Amino acid sequence: PQPKKHHSLGNQFPMSEVKDIAWHEINKVKYYIYGPSLLMMVRFLVHPLSVIKTRLQMQQTNEALIQTLGIQKKNQRVMYSGTLDAFKKIVQIEGGRGLYKGFGVSSLAIVSGQIYVSVYEMLREHFLQLNQEYKMIPVTHIDIIRNAVAGGLASMLSQTIVVPIDIISQKQMMHVHSSESKKTLLSISRKIFQRHGIRGFYKGYFASLSVYAPSSATWWGLYAFFRENIYHSLSSSGWDCGHNDWIQTAVNSVSAASAGVCAVFLTNPMDVARTRLQLESSIHEGSTLRHTLANLWKHEGPKSFMKGVEARIFATIPSSILVISVYELVKRLSVN
Repeated sequence: PQPKKHHSLGNQFPMSEVKDIAWHEINKVKYYIYGPSLLMMVRFLVHPLSVIKTRLQMQQTNEALIQTLGIQKKNQRVMYSGTLDAFKKIVQIEGGRGLYKGFGVSSLAIVSGQIYVSVYEMLREHFLQLNQEYKMIPVTHIDIIRNAVAGGLASMLSQTIVVPIDIISQKQMMHVHSSESKKTLLSISRKIFQRHGIRGFYKGYFASLSVYAPSSATWWGLYAFFRENIYHSLSSSGWDCGHNDWIQTAVNSVSAASAGVCAVFLTNPMDVARTRLQLESSIHEGSTLRHTLANLWKHEGPKSFMKGVEARIFATIPSSILVISVYELVKRLSVN
């Protein structure tokens, strides 16, 4: 079928034809019911790839750290050659449940996720109001800039809750053998507190900020960038983007996936360092972000900074599509 012509657009920027639901238009009760429920489903779908990514990033030739983390049994290491190999071996050795280690604890991040999205939406609306008053940024660029700034700031705030959850859930993800004592939320928390006090729950906090704040800013900023440019191209070709839900869903999905892949490549080196830093059990030279990065370069070479990138991409593409679809759906369902 031929695309429906929409000549009235002319050279007008097409985003004006696409409805953007503002924060003040949302029924907050509906929003906080629909949001967590649907996002829990997304987490369930992508959690196995988080486990695989964590295992790959922690895999190294450093014998001492392997023994420290308990990834060895009777002098036999569990080594993975890649994402698919890790998937197969986890299922073979630990069963399907191995792919969901740490899921219960990581699900607590739903709370921080709601704080993150709420702060993000409020900041986006505030920046738009400021720009309408002071006209600091051209209208054609405001979505990209306000998305990036709001995403980065919202992520910085949410990390206060996310970091302790990440540390505990990642330790559960690294629990390989059933013969070892079971690593529960309580047992891991007690061990961390006994060894390092409250500070132990925030090990790698600044490393997390250096990963998630830029990643969030990049993701939201590039999402707006790709979205606007795709809409512009489609509208210039005569497609009616403002009145077709299927086109909007497709554009949002492609934009989100593209933004996610870019964010992964940008932040993966810091994500590897963050994972190593948070999971190291002993206090030694590698216990600072700078030393961890230096040790990665010295002992494992530059390729180590891309460890787990394949698993992250495999997780990011579907999760970005699902998250943005759920995000837009929840906003539509929650309109007053």
